[in-house]
Amino acid sequence: MALVLLVLGAGLPLLDAALGDGKRPIRPGTVLSVGTARDGVRPVSFAVPAAGWALDEERSALGSGAELTSDEVVFNVSVVVPLAPLDARALWDGLGRIVSVRGTTRLGAGPSAITTPHGLRGLTGRLAGTGRAGTATVFARATRGATVTAWGPPEAYLRAAAQVEAMVRTIRIAP
Repeated sequence: MALVLLVLGAGLPLLDAALGDGKRPIRPGTVLSVGTARDGVRPVSFAVPAAGWALDEERSALGSGAELTSDEVVFNVSVVVPLAPLDARALWDGLGRIVSVRGTTRLGAGPSAITTPHGLRGLTGRLAGTGRAGTATVFARATRGATVTAWGPPEAYLRAAAQVEAMVRTIRIAP
């Protein structure tokens, strides 16, 4: 009995440390791509601008999206493949409905237009909830889109806001 307790008491923490927490650190400048690959290329990509971000492998499925964390801030990119032609306003409204179903978070009213340095256009606005603050952004092309949410405790989000905006501005959607 003592041996079993020793193995469980000492062995499990060592095993947990060896396996890690399912989060893989991402080096600054790394470009991540998500979505179903076509001809070896995933349709949505973005760059990680600074150290401190990690890919949460347990909450990411690169065929559909990726979740990164830094401190207590969560950055999530999801690929949208619509059944009909897509525009940013429809995507924003749909994201608002999805967020409100969770009941703890809501999109701010009246999103603003955003254009990335390479010409991708979308909508961006505030994301808020109990003890949480952040932003939501949507980008749409006729046959594909991307939703980006980033949130965390207000103080943590404020510290990461510039990095979040930098990542959002690198989003690309393949034609």
